Formats: sequence, C-alpha cells, structure tokens
Amino acid sequence: MVKLPVCFESQSTATVFRSLLDELEYKYKRTNVNRSYSGIAIVIAIERVAMVYRYEIEEISATVDIWEERPNSGPVTYIEIRGGEEEIIKNILSKFTKKLPRKPWEYTLGQKIRNGWFSQGITGAKKNWMKVIQ
Repeated sequence: MVKLPVCFESQSTATVFRSLLDELEYKYKRTNVNRSYSGIAIVIAIERVAMVYRYEIEEISATVDIWEERPNSGPVTYIEIRGGEEEIIKNILSKFTKKLPRKPWEYTLGQKIRNGWFSQGITGAKKNWMKVIQ
C-alpha cells in the first residue's frame, strides 16, 4: 500500500488520474465511497468523513483512492494505491506527477501558511514521493 499527499484538491486530482488511466488504456471501474478520519478540536478527537474517488483497475489488480482530509484549517489531499506490482505502480505514479501542473509535493506558500508548515501531509511530502517514484 502507498499513501501519498497531493497539493491539489481531490476532484482535480481524480480528473488528472482518470485521464492518465485513459491514456494508458487501462480498463477501470470508478466509484464514490466514504472514508472516515479523525480531526482534533481543542483536545477532543472528532470523527469526520471524506468522499473518496475510487478506481478499481482489474488488469493490474490495484485499487486507487483519492480523497481530502481537513485536519486543520485547510484540506490535504491523499492518493492511496493498494495492490498491483511495485514497478507498475511506480510507473503510474511517475507519469501522474508529470501530468499535474506542478509536482504533487510542491505546496504553495498559501497552503503552507493555511495548514501550518509542519501539518500532516505537507511535512515530508517530497521525501515520501521520492521513496515511491525513484
């Protein structure tokens, strides 16, 4: 399983990922599901739910989820891939990073200020991506 942060909103990330799958001529099933995550308000954990863009790709036996969490004041989008061969997933994610307007770990100054420099997802994003795509 690979879970990586993406500096774009979940809807546009899902659109770019879908166009990549079409370009690679993969057959996939697209569904919307829900995913729960915890947010913290003062000192109380609050259960939240995010809509997930799910792609089930049968020919490589992989499931891709794209969703965004709002842990602080701003959203953080994630892409998670379960299953599939490591080299194929690496290739798909490498091509995905090239289709985006900027690298998925290059958060804008506004995003860093809004979410906090050390917030989850932003801190270590580049290192996490590099571990997977190189």
